[in-house]
Amino acid sequence: MEEKEFTPQEPQWYVDLNREEFIGFRLLLARVNGPLRLRVPTLVMVLLCCVALVGMALADWLMAGREGYPDPVMLAAAALVLLPGLFMWFYVPARMKKTAGAQYDRSVEAGVTYYGRLQVFPDCIEKVGDTATAHIPLDDRVLFIETRDMMVFSAAASPALVLPARCMTDEMALAVRRAADRLPANHRRFMDRLQPQAQPVVAPPPREKPEELWVSTFTYTPDEYAVIIKNMLVQQFWKRAPFLVTFATLGALALGWTWDVTDWQAALMPCIVYFCMFMGVPILFNLILPLARVKSQVHTLSPHDMTMQVRMDTMMLRFKVPKGGEIGVLWCDVDHVYDKDAFVEVVHNKHASLHIPKRVIEDIQALDGIIKRCRGKQ
Repeated sequence: MEEKEFTPQEPQWYVDLNREEFIGFRLLLARVNGPLRLRVPTLVMVLLCCVALVGMALADWLMAGREGYPDPVMLAAAALVLLPGLFMWFYVPARMKKTAGAQYDRSVEAGVTYYGRLQVFPDCIEKVGDTATAHIPLDDRVLFIETRDMMVFSAAASPALVLPARCMTDEMALAVRRAADRLPANHRRFMDRLQPQAQPVVAPPPREKPEELWVSTFTYTPDEYAVIIKNMLVQQFWKRAPFLVTFATLGALALGWTWDVTDWQAALMPCIVYFCMFMGVPILFNLILPLARVKSQVHTLSPHDMTMQVRMDTMMLRFKVPKGGEIGVLWCDVDHVYDKDAFVEVVHNKHASLHIPKRVIEDIQALDGIIKRCRGKQ
């Protein structure tokens, strides 16, 4: 018998997200496709390097008839090699927890509510809330993750949809799994089976809706879009640069260091060669070649693909692309606003940027006043 498509029935399904669940969601994404996915390999690599260095120091000491002490230079190098592993294992998760908690607190203080109505359709799944809507199309741009504590739909051009076990019932979990089954197999991560808790979700007290101050829908030209993509590639590379440098340094020390302390130049030169090799390959494939392909890729896009809507209200800056949901950025997360040659560039969350072409801004002074007002700068 053919299985019928699921559509939500009354009573409506409602979910929300508390602070601990938000932090857990951010750490989960970091483990699946973020910096924490390298946590175990990094620790294993540095432990192996540390053990090798300590072993070499002890071997030299034993061969010398146990005279004096093991080479202090090797022991110091072993301790230094441990630092990246300890940094990745302890500091990075603690820092991410603190950052995620602060982000949740800022959003709640700004008036954002994580309460919303869950709906599952044949081609998408969405959570409709008073301040934001997470709309996730069920296609190959979406990643689904299921754990004991939550289900997550993550897409690059849309807010993530997080469904905590606290809010889920068996019926809801079954419907969501059916929706996730429409995704390609390599876009699904099953870490554990969700344990629904079916706790009632209480709606927050109603709040005054934010006042919309500016809205514009525009289409980038191919040249404008090429500039934006190039800036994005450079920003992404610099974001990964610390990890690349760490691995390149460890690899260079492991393969190139000769430990000939009588000739420091001879000891360093192999390391420099290996470091350049380990850094050159990522630079070539993650920066140089992608930058060279940008123009040809942009000219294959249709105007619809390069269209964006930007809305500014008293709560947040919102932008939406045709193939994604609306993304909201709290004004407190806007770091800088730059008046550049052809764009107004809004830098948010430290690294991300939104480019608004000046040609679509009728009164740039008025827009500047709106931004300053929303950011509390006047």
